[in-house]
Amino acid sequence: MGNDKEIPSGRLKLVIYSPYHSVTWLEEWLETSKSSLSGRIPKIVRRIEKAAEELVPKLQEADRQAEIRHQEWLAAVERSQREEDRRKVEQSVKDSREDLAQIMERWSHVISVEQFLTGVARRADELDQDRRQQVLERLNMARDFLGTQDPLDFFMSWRTPDERYSPKYTEAQNN
Repeated sequence: MGNDKEIPSGRLKLVIYSPYHSVTWLEEWLETSKSSLSGRIPKIVRRIEKAAEELVPKLQEADRQAEIRHQEWLAAVERSQREEDRRKVEQSVKDSREDLAQIMERWSHVISVEQFLTGVARRADELDQDRRQQVLERLNMARDFLGTQDPLDFFMSWRTPDERYSPKYTEAQNN
């Protein structure tokens, strides 16, 4: 940086600029010891009028470009939303499939346990009275311990992909 310092000179400086951020335009007129600004006012006014005419098409073009950018941004946002929607649909299908597989495993386990307990009850019928009573009491304790295990309750708790996530876009819109 140089040693330039602003020092009051008593001279005027006129700065005119475009107030629109989309179009840059600036002109300056500086009074000198040989030329005051007052003598140049008609020329300055003509220059401002001419600049205004020149700025109109530039402003219109800037507005047009801004609208194009805005539409591109809106399209990008919609693409992003559609992609997110598609991802959520895929995730809901995956989650539903996994949940159904777990329900099937639990169902198989419950059926296996029920077959075991039923088998124990059948075998108890073949025992003498005292022994059968002991086995049936123990069988009741096992059933109480396990609680109700209705496989239909598991199945009814399963949610389809559409119950998990309702798409915002139809499949035709996503393509």
